[in-house]
Amino acid sequence: MRRSLALALAVVSLAAAGCQQDTEKTEAELEAKICNNLAGVGTALEEVAALEPSSTVGEAKVANLALSSSLASLNQSEALLEKYRLRDFRDQLKAFDAAATRVTTNKTLTLQEAAGELKTEAAPVIAARRRVSQQVNCPEESAEASPTAPPAPGNGT
Repeated sequence: MRRSLALALAVVSLAAAGCQQDTEKTEAELEAKICNNLAGVGTALEEVAALEPSSTVGEAKVANLALSSSLASLNQSEALLEKYRLRDFRDQLKAFDAAATRVTTNKTLTLQEAAGELKTEAAPVIAARRRVSQQVNCPEESAEASPTAPPAPGNGT
C-alpha cells in the first residue's frame, strides 16, 4: 500500500512540475507579446514626435491612429496576461485544495507523508501567488501572509 502511495505521489509531483513549466512558457510568450506591443507604442510615439508644423492633418491622423492602435494592443495583451495569471492562481488553489482533501481523508498516511505531499502541492500555488503579487502594488505584508516556501515538516508551524 505504501509503495503505491509513494508511486502516486511521484506521479503527482511530476505532473505538477510539468504544469508549472507550461505555465511559465505561456507566461513568457505573453510577456514577449507585451514587449513587442511596447516597441510598437514606442514606434508610434516617434511618429507623433516627428510631426512638424508643416505636417498635414492627414499625417497627424495617421500618427494618432497608429498610437491609439498600438496602445489598444498593449492594453489587451496586458489584460490577457493578468487574466491568465489569476486563472492560473485559481487553478493551482483548486489543485491544492483537492490534494489537501485527499490527504486528510486518507487515514493511513503518517503526518510526515501528508506534510511531504502537501509541501509538493503547495509549491506551484506559492509560485502562482508570487507572479500575481508582483503585478500589483500591495502594501508590505508580514512574512506570515507572504510565504516564499511552505514550512518544513516538523518545525512546529
